[in-house]
Amino acid sequence: MAKLEKPIRTCVVCRNKLTKENLIRLQCKDYKLISFDGIGRSFYICNECQEKALTDMETKKIEKALFRQCKKKDEYLVQLKEIITHVR
Repeated sequence: MAKLEKPIRTCVVCRNKLTKENLIRLQCKDYKLISFDGIGRSFYICNECQEKALTDMETKKIEKALFRQCKKKDEYLVQLKEIITHVR
């Protein structure tokens, strides 16, 4: 039987390619940042970028990536921090 490799996904902030275990899956719905609910387009953010968001490091880069995904400027960084603390 063939050996299957784990799926690789890309973090929208740092563009690193990682396995799904090292990422959180999010989506924008009605211009709100939420955890992926199984319907629609989604994107991934790695654990390292999540830590940077919580410690307020490189927030411009994170905000820019979120603006790019959600197509509108809003308080996505605050919403991201709420999601990260809720998931952990």
